Amino acid sequence: MVMKLIKKLNGAMLLGALFFAMPAAAQEEGLYISEYSFTPGGEVDYFTIGLENGAYDDYTAFQFDLVLPPGLELAFDKDIPDCMVNTKGYLCRTHNLEVSVNDGYIRFICLSLTSKTFSKTSGNLIDIGVVPTPYLKPGNIDIKLVNVKFARKIEEYGFKADELVLGGLTAEAESTLPVKVSSANKYSTIVFPFDLDEIPTGLEVYSCNSTNGENLLLTKQNNAKAYTPYILYAENGFEGTLSGIVDASKYSETVTSGYLSGAVTAQEITGGNGCYVMQNKGSGVMFYRVDDTSFAIPAGKCWLTLPAELQGSTVFRLDGTTAIH
Repeated sequence: MVMKLIKKLNGAMLLGALFFAMPAAAQEEGLYISEYSFTPGGEVDYFTIGLENGAYDDYTAFQFDLVLPPGLELAFDKDIPDCMVNTKGYLCRTHNLEVSVNDGYIRFICLSLTSKTFSKTSGNLIDIGVVPTPYLKPGNIDIKLVNVKFARKIEEYGFKADELVLGGLTAEAESTLPVKVSSANKYSTIVFPFDLDEIPTGLEVYSCNSTNGENLLLTKQNNAKAYTPYILYAENGFEGTLSGIVDASKYSETVTSGYLSGAVTAQEITGGNGCYVMQNKGSGVMFYRVDDTSFAIPAGKCWLTLPAELQGSTVFRLDGTTAIH
């Protein structure tokens, strides 16, 4: 039976007996990813890792840690990783697949408790569900596998590799981006992955290049540029979906314009660098200074970075003497 479980696995106890006799030499040939193209901002999609193993037929188990690139996130089905043994390949349909989500990587362990060998020497191993975010960079996508280990029924055979990089996946150049500004807060921040020639009705886009005391001076924009940080304003709130063509040559994991910085990939900022983040702590939306603790910035959101001479205040306001009013 195929098992889709998320748990902290003790890999040493579970597979130690299977892998202790493996040679240290890495054999990169054999593993592959079936060619597939993702649409940034699309729904859950899948890619397949397979094995081309014409010389041997006695694999009984495998393990590897998968590192997804920025913009490609693991999908979940009712809090369980959406990953499964590929039954069409018939390599290891009699084996159990267990998945453990860790900090920075996803661990896959596939085995038969009765040490059955794979059904065939070549074909698909597992399907992995992912969500291509709006900020997935167009072009070729590399998938990294680390701590790769394959066991054979005869213990002196097998291989392992510290790191393998598999190609075969691509991202299309068109992205779809959901945009939401709550009617309660009226403000938000954003980085668009594409140029926006026309701002939707009900939504206003602002840059920030100066201050007046504790007030930010915002400049209204008639359009928006790709990979540029902005402040959004919607008097009655806004919710919609935008799309556009992405220019991969403009891609950068962190972007800056004026006093605003934006995260194209998730960032973590720390205090002492003149950083302020947008929050509503009960007195309305303001930019609050990041002091001793670090602050996580999701992809597509922005923060304020001010020069030393302007860092005296703990907050900067968005109302008052701003271009909005």
